[in-house]
Amino acid sequence: MLAARLRDDLVAALEAAGWPVVVEHTPQFHALPVYAGPAVVHVARTGEPSSASTGDEHPDDPDVFDLDAPLRVTVWAPLTVEYSEELERVGGVDAHEIPADWPTVEIVAEIDRVVAEARWRDLADTQADAECGICGDSYPVDGLMQPTRVEVGVCPCCAFDGDLLGPRPAQLAFYLDHAASQNLAVPAGWAGAQVLLCCLGGPDLPEWLAAEWSANGSHYLPREWWADPAQTWVWLPSTDRRPAALANLGCGASLTHITAAIDRAYPNLRTVCRDRRDAELDEFVADEYGEDVHDDPEAAASREVLRASDATFARIWPAAVAYTVAMLTQQAERPMHRSPWHVLESFELPDWVDALSAGLDHYHVETVLRGGILTIRDALDPREPE
Repeated sequence: MLAARLRDDLVAALEAAGWPVVVEHTPQFHALPVYAGPAVVHVARTGEPSSASTGDEHPDDPDVFDLDAPLRVTVWAPLTVEYSEELERVGGVDAHEIPADWPTVEIVAEIDRVVAEARWRDLADTQADAECGICGDSYPVDGLMQPTRVEVGVCPCCAFDGDLLGPRPAQLAFYLDHAASQNLAVPAGWAGAQVLLCCLGGPDLPEWLAAEWSANGSHYLPREWWADPAQTWVWLPSTDRRPAALANLGCGASLTHITAAIDRAYPNLRTVCRDRRDAELDEFVADEYGEDVHDDPEAAASREVLRASDATFARIWPAAVAYTVAMLTQQAERPMHRSPWHVLESFELPDWVDALSAGLDHYHVETVLRGGILTIRDALDPREPE
């Protein structure tokens, strides 16, 4: 079999299983690289090249390789695998080889298994020896980030808390990008913050981030998920704690596949969320005016002003999905720590909206986000109290 054919078949199997995939079309280290969520997969040929090589030779080049030599599949995770002083070992998955003659669905299942086990191992071996500067819960120091000019490390539940002044979205995005590239044990909840930045920043966000990072002395380019939040990798709870709607996915999945799975299980969920929002607005306006909102024109007008537009709803809904699933995962992975749902009390977004999307109304964004998280959580995990 040609390496390119196996690579293409493997890409199709990974995508079908829910993994966000980016194909690197230039050979590296005599292999064809594929970036799948937090993992790097190389499809290569066994044996040494037949001539002096530079490393970028294609494994299907008959002038360089014996095409009768078998193929091999090797997995690393995360993107940068390094020795950890704290763990006293290499973190993540370090060059795990999988037989290339396995069916591609079995290769994908093995990738999922080794990545999941590596994350659990790294989570278990990482000490929660620092505290969130807002809520005080214990986290590993690498699990806390500084989203504003206030030099305080906070957890994903508190990233948008109103006590933090001077938002720095480019700084938070940089931290998130590097954390995902270097550490499998990053708290799951950060996926929600990442998607919210994407939703607020819109399609111009990657270009803006690149310019901001460059202005601060970094030539690092934003990764693919900043251009398309649907490609964001979201860790999922272990199978025994996973919502039924997500049962057919692996240790994690792209937001695209997570959203599709939820839509299949609960096709009316967006309508339920809008109805919930409208009921809350009716109650609020009725308390304000002391009238039935449908009989008082002024009250009805106030209600319409407060109601988020369909465009805002559609724009922020992915962040609500990402936050809900990511926090369910974080809750399952941190059973001895504070419940993550205090995140619902920490969305104070006026300065963030001003910094990233002047055309949005922060009240509408917060309304959709809080209501969406509650509605999705009630569907996925009805045992969780409000």
